[in-house]
Amino acid sequence: MVELHESILDNLDEVIHLVNRDMKILFVNKAIEKLSKGKIKKDEMVGKNLYDIFPFLKDTGVDKEYERVFSTGESLKTEERTEYHGSKIYTVTSKIPIKDGGGKVTQVITIMRDITDLKKVEETLKELADEYSKIVELAQEGICIDDENEKMIFVNDAFAKIVGYEKSELFGKSIFDLVGENGKNILESQTEKRRAGKSSRYEITVYRKDGTPRVLLISATPLIVDGKYAGSISVNLDITERKRMEETIKLEREQLLSIFEGIDEPVYVADPETYEILYVNEVMKKSFGKDIVGKKCYEVFQKLDAPCDFCTNEKILGKNFGNTYVWEWQESGKQEVVQVYG
Repeated sequence: MVELHESILDNLDEVIHLVNRDMKILFVNKAIEKLSKGKIKKDEMVGKNLYDIFPFLKDTGVDKEYERVFSTGESLKTEERTEYHGSKIYTVTSKIPIKDGGGKVTQVITIMRDITDLKKVEETLKELADEYSKIVELAQEGICIDDENEKMIFVNDAFAKIVGYEKSELFGKSIFDLVGENGKNILESQTEKRRAGKSSRYEITVYRKDGTPRVLLISATPLIVDGKYAGSISVNLDITERKRMEETIKLEREQLLSIFEGIDEPVYVADPETYEILYVNEVMKKSFGKDIVGKKCYEVFQKLDAPCDFCTNEKILGKNFGNTYVWEWQESGKQEVVQVYG
């Protein structure tokens, strides 16, 4: 029966050993050989003092742990890190008292589970997290992580700078606190998408601590933990200046087109690379009796299948950019001659 028990214990992955009050090893299973990478044989340990085999245990305070279990009669569970023959070994160790008929602790059975591989993974993940954190802090885009209640639990320096707050002031705040009524409607719609597990990209105006508006382009992704919505992470790009430039260009274009529409002569604009007609004024539309936008200029004006041999693009582009060039054109079958300005 004893041999059966020993056989069972020898096939366990956990290291198990039994010591008496003198710290004499009464039993150890074969898992010790695997943990020590073959440097210790189980048969060599039985009958010897635990500290003679592992003298460093006293330096780590393990001897005090055994004294505690022997004196209190209470089990003790610890996580231990040991340097053994140049290798780090991590274990979760349970020390369990065994009492005699009078309730006195006479022996302690120790069960050690090797978690070295797990610890290595944890250390690797921590290193990656530290590196990732450095990258996030160096990023010029604002990065924000919200919890499931839309409260900020992390922001990088760039995000804090965009919205004009100290990082510590933003923790616990919601992006809803930084927008107006229209922005709240946008955020409610976006939050629904996030809770449905969908990522999205959208623009929104936020207000800095001093009240000045900034336009953000936000790319947000849901965080799902164990199948449940746990919050979101977003990359926030400040596009305020870009939007101002776009508005300026739009206004200038509208003013230019307004001028074109007020001219009594036909006006068209074509792409010099694709030859596609991009714009015609009302006079030009009436001249052709149809809208020719999107068609090729050489097809419409010259009825050709390829760009004209006499195309004047080189006369007004490149080194001649800014110069005006005038030429005459007569549509086939018609008497009138048209002067064209480019």
